[in-house]
Amino acid sequence: MFAKIKNHFLHKHINAKKPDKERKICALARANTVGVLCEITDEDSYKSIFQIFTQLQQTGKTVHLIGYIDEKFVPFYCLQQLSADYFCQKQLTWCGEPNMVQVQDFINRDFDILLDFNYRYHEPIEAILTTARSKFIIGSCDDYQNLYDLLLRTESQNYNQFLNSVFNYTQKLSGK
Repeated sequence: MFAKIKNHFLHKHINAKKPDKERKICALARANTVGVLCEITDEDSYKSIFQIFTQLQQTGKTVHLIGYIDEKFVPFYCLQQLSADYFCQKQLTWCGEPNMVQVQDFINRDFDILLDFNYRYHEPIEAILTTARSKFIIGSCDDYQNLYDLLLRTESQNYNQFLNSVFNYTQKLSGK
């Protein structure tokens, strides 16, 4: 019962903050600013997503990463950086919305592309995707399909395969 009330207030609150935004298809190769949203489940997922984060930065793009850890504390291996932040259950409001300055800064950035590397539903991720000001949101989680501008399904939950699909499909959609 409490979960339903909590969920109701979360949706009411984030839908009130939903921005009017200009949607614009952008090829990953041509994007200048990229947001990366993910869930960190263990050290291996951290290493995989950080490798992708570094790979995108090496192409000259401005990349910002927000990682959610579905635990009470951020693990020791999640190293905060200038453009990579992590949050956990302790940094959520009572209804499940992220309550951290870095997350609000991420939401307010006008990314050319926001890549959601989540494969399962989390209320804080939904709150970020709903209120994000990004021009083009791409992801693969069926639970968020109404929040994405492009839903890509991959055969496995492999971050590199998802990134390659994003690169290929955005090239085709933008006609470049």
